[in-house]
Amino acid sequence: MSTLLFTAKTVAADKENVDVYVYHLKPPFIVNNSYELGLYFDFSTYLNSKSEKYHFETVFVPRKRIETMLNSDKLDGILLGVNPTWFKDKAETKYLWTSSVYQDQDDVVSLAEKAVEYTEPKSLEGKILGGVRGFYYFGINEQVSQGNITRHDTIGEYELLQMIMLQRVDIGIVSRSTLEYLMKAKGWQDKFYMSKQPHDKYERRVLVPHYKKALFDEISPIIKELPDDPFWKSILKQY
Repeated sequence: MSTLLFTAKTVAADKENVDVYVYHLKPPFIVNNSYELGLYFDFSTYLNSKSEKYHFETVFVPRKRIETMLNSDKLDGILLGVNPTWFKDKAETKYLWTSSVYQDQDDVVSLAEKAVEYTEPKSLEGKILGGVRGFYYFGINEQVSQGNITRHDTIGEYELLQMIMLQRVDIGIVSRSTLEYLMKAKGWQDKFYMSKQPHDKYERRVLVPHYKKALFDEISPIIKELPDDPFWKSILKQY
């Protein structure tokens, strides 16, 4: 038994440690940060089962600090759950990008008994919108600036859904992943209406700085295989 323990420790010691940075402090991605529960922690565990070179560990860091680290070339790891458009890299030249880890979308959510159908930003004219502080909603931010939509912000999407239930706002923009998790966890299945057309659809991917190309070359093939891996599918099912 002691030999096995020694071997396991040697293997772990032989691997290079890599921080997997994340800034979405919300379920299903981070269910409990203190207890390391959530899909983002499971992702690092998954990578550890596939990589013989690296040991991955999920680390929560606020978005502003992530920006500072990227701008000063001090991101000593990888950034999970992000999209090129959010980092002004549509051409995918500033950073290295893996294929999709998770397909997601931002839904326009209202109370079931006061359902709002969204077609374009202008379709929300005269409405009171709930948003998350610091979040940019393309097309809608511009309508808010012009005074066509009133916007009230809160700290997170859980709080935003509560604002809708209390009728402090008419609609909110919430990630489908978070919405589905919370509706199931809180028994809110009949409370909300999701517009047939979402505000946005996107892939959550992994950003790797160019100076970490060796790391990119290691994880890129692993992530490419995610959609067909039964083990990864079983992880996703939990959420």
